[in-house]
Amino acid sequence: MKVLIVGGVAAGMSAAARLRRLDEQAQIVVLERSPYVSFANCGLPYYIGGIIRERSQLLLQTPASLKASLDLDVRTGHEVLAIDRKTRRVEVRETTSGRVYHESYDKLVLCPGALPLRPTLPGIDHPSILVLRNVPDTDAIKAKVDAGAKSAVIIGGGYIGVEMAESLKARGLEVDLVEMLPQVLPPIDPEMAWPLEEHMRAHGVRLHLGTAAAAFRDAGGGRVRTELHNGTTIESDFVMLSAGVRPDVELARAAGLELGPHGGIRVDEYLRTSDPDIYAAGDAVETPHRILGGSWLIPLAGPANRQGRVIADNLAGRPTKWIGAIGTSIVKVFDMAAGSAGANEKTLKRQKIPYRKVYIHPGHHAGYYPGAAPMHIKVLFAPETGKILGAQVVGFEGVDKRLDVLATAMQAGLTVFDLEHLELAYAPQFGSAKDPVNMVGFVASNVLRGDLDLWYPEEFPEKTGDGVILDVRSPSEYELGHVPGAINIPLPELRSRAVELPRTKPIYVYCKVGFRSYLASRALRQRGFHVRTLAGGFDTFRAWHRGSLDDSEMRRAEEHYVEPALSAKASAPPPPQALTGRVFSVDCSGLQCPGPVLKLNAAIQPLAPGDELDVTVSDPGFLADGPAWCRANGHELVEIRAEGPVVRARIRKGAPKASATSATAALPRKQAMVVFSDDLDKALAAFVIANGARAMGMEVTMFFTFWGLNILRKSQSPPLKKGALDRMFGLMMPRGVDELKLSKMNMLGLGTAMMKHVMAKKNVHSLSQLMEQARVSGVKLVACTMSMDVMGIRREELIDGVELGGVGMFIGESSESRATLFIG
Repeated sequence: MKVLIVGGVAAGMSAAARLRRLDEQAQIVVLERSPYVSFANCGLPYYIGGIIRERSQLLLQTPASLKASLDLDVRTGHEVLAIDRKTRRVEVRETTSGRVYHESYDKLVLCPGALPLRPTLPGIDHPSILVLRNVPDTDAIKAKVDAGAKSAVIIGGGYIGVEMAESLKARGLEVDLVEMLPQVLPPIDPEMAWPLEEHMRAHGVRLHLGTAAAAFRDAGGGRVRTELHNGTTIESDFVMLSAGVRPDVELARAAGLELGPHGGIRVDEYLRTSDPDIYAAGDAVETPHRILGGSWLIPLAGPANRQGRVIADNLAGRPTKWIGAIGTSIVKVFDMAAGSAGANEKTLKRQKIPYRKVYIHPGHHAGYYPGAAPMHIKVLFAPETGKILGAQVVGFEGVDKRLDVLATAMQAGLTVFDLEHLELAYAPQFGSAKDPVNMVGFVASNVLRGDLDLWYPEEFPEKTGDGVILDVRSPSEYELGHVPGAINIPLPELRSRAVELPRTKPIYVYCKVGFRSYLASRALRQRGFHVRTLAGGFDTFRAWHRGSLDDSEMRRAEEHYVEPALSAKASAPPPPQALTGRVFSVDCSGLQCPGPVLKLNAAIQPLAPGDELDVTVSDPGFLADGPAWCRANGHELVEIRAEGPVVRARIRKGAPKASATSATAALPRKQAMVVFSDDLDKALAAFVIANGARAMGMEVTMFFTFWGLNILRKSQSPPLKKGALDRMFGLMMPRGVDELKLSKMNMLGLGTAMMKHVMAKKNVHSLSQLMEQARVSGVKLVACTMSMDVMGIRREELIDGVELGGVGMFIGESSESRATLFIG
């Protein structure tokens, strides 16, 4: 049997090599029109960028090596011009000599691949407009860069476009990337692309989204002037077209082979074309989509290689069906990765396929282990069965692992209920005991079981105007930006303040990523409220509405969140302080918001004006919170930069009375609180709020009265002479923070123990740690002398640092405060 294979890259060489392993007697001829065969086309951008050092590393095989190892007749520089199906011959032209000859076949395999799109625009034939598809293209682009090119325009924000943006920046070029869609990476949904876009901007790539090239003009000296539809003009040393590909089907079309609805070669389940003696594989064919149904173009290396193997099996007499693909893909841009599998939301909408969706934003491994990097995960699933329809993951570490698990689950036909029970490898360096994939299952299953009713960012404001939007984050988080019109009741206060919420309207609750709002929704639903929880929290809301809202609250949030350019200076810094030359450091890795700001505030207090502090934070939210904290407290942000999953900043301490420039500068800079309760959750809430307010530069007074005094009691107090009634009071009341119980779900102490365990696991400070932070940072703790007298509590029984005061003292503090909070 003589098998002729047209195309010698992914699908073609996979078919040839597999067929030889199955059939030693077959005569196998491979015809490749380019000078190279079996090259690493996915590695081309990284050779240009210098990551792959040697050009030879791209050339996986040569005709000589393939002849020696597999006895294959591989002919590079041979272009197939036509197919004669009746005589089973092809017409071939040898590109170096121009010689034309005919080659016969028993079976023909077409693997011509795809061609880069080259739009018909004025000036498109300029010699400095290049494409990247093969090794000669790579040589041309690298020659431009090596010759001293300083700037480039990339047309197209797909995989090759963003990879080339990174590679050219690595070579020191100024890079502008133009994408006609309002996002990069079209295979993922817009809100999932946003973190990647901000990361690219932080590394100096100028993005022009939602516009397209209109024309190209010669700018002299080999340079190109690119004119965009939005009126922008960009001059550069060269332009690289990466606007997509189309299947190379001219050979098949001319031979009368059937094409599919998307313009690719139609094949059956055995990858045979409409001619039973001709097979086809790779980027030129239409393949069944296992999620969407029907045939689709999926130009990816993985499916192409596997299709080549299927064809080889069938040629060797081993009937094998091609089961289709789900389009699993991933890309790395600078330090961030983004990938998808299955269908995205845009496609499901177009195909009118019912779906539900969930978002989660977990760390890639246990939060208490240093270096936990955030991930953003979106999963789409069938509303009736929970079958997984699509998955998207964006983050710094662990993206490929979670995406591969979800892709495997999709191919196996698993549901979100199955994800709950997957047993995945766990150690704190690699994941969490409840892996992010498990968490996706928990959240999605809660939705389908009716335990969680979600609302989505796109429903704001049209569909949320009938209710109350409730933010259950801390006041400091709320101050940095929130959903327009939202009211703020922190989660620890919610049970006692639920009476402030209307029962006749729906409550649209949210937090940062969705966990606290889920707890809030469960508590409120069991109190008879109609509650919906924001999917993905404020992080997803902010990504969805980026730049689309006019409300000042949201604009402020967007301004705070935008990732600054690497080594960027803070805008409008306070008057510079004389440098002392002293530099200190603080490591806030592993702390969740507002932990980094609290630790930073404590670290900067003892420093002198002009001292500098090097800060390391693993929470990406610090890119927003750090500048806001500096503005609020009169410090100078010297530099802030993202280094992979870590944020590093240098902060110069300002003068003690530097003016605040935050959005709340005009308001009083004092906060007064009355703490009436000794419930553990309420005490936690009180000190979280106090520390957050102190970290934002406010003076804080906490006035402890009646049962709240028990929070301040020592666990072991000195022996004191007391009357019988006072001794009885002392025995009945909790003695210090270790004996405090939850206000709800205490369950004879089990609930309290569970809460403390969960707080420790999630790296949330204990009450004693929060109290120590408050004391060190200067929060004024005041014990009500009248209540002490009534309850028989002596000064000696209270922890150090507590002041004594009465109603007059508290009224004085309260009158100077922006608000008085009552926690009881």
